[in-house]
Amino acid sequence: MAFTEYLFDPEKIKAQVNSRTQSLRENKGFSDLLGFGLKVVSDRLAKDRRRYIDYGPYWPALKDILNANGYNFGDQSDPIVKATYHGDSDVETLVMADEFRTEYLATTIVYTNRFMLDGTTGEFWVLFDSDMEDPAAK
Repeated sequence: MAFTEYLFDPEKIKAQVNSRTQSLRENKGFSDLLGFGLKVVSDRLAKDRRRYIDYGPYWPALKDILNANGYNFGDQSDPIVKATYHGDSDVETLVMADEFRTEYLATTIVYTNRFMLDGTTGEFWVLFDSDMEDPAAK
């Protein structure tokens, strides 16, 4: 399966990283976009773990970055999807995931977890992360 949907222009993402880093520096006095962004994501998920779905196909890569930076969201992953849906760096992946989330929230009903990743087949990929769905996992 060739993933063709929800992909971002790498140059636009690099520009977003630069713009957001500059805004963070101007508004907060520091420029650690990755650290700041991961905390924002973690705080969102602390309120409702199932909102991981907001990040769609970028969730597996974002989850790995969260885990690598001291957050613990479990081990379940999707290496095939993760191989396509990530940036050239962790901060680019974070920005891509956030860009996806913005579009998702503007166009889709919350908790919709079916995504057409390959526009040529008409098949849907279902995002289901048992680490995040289990209410006992915190």
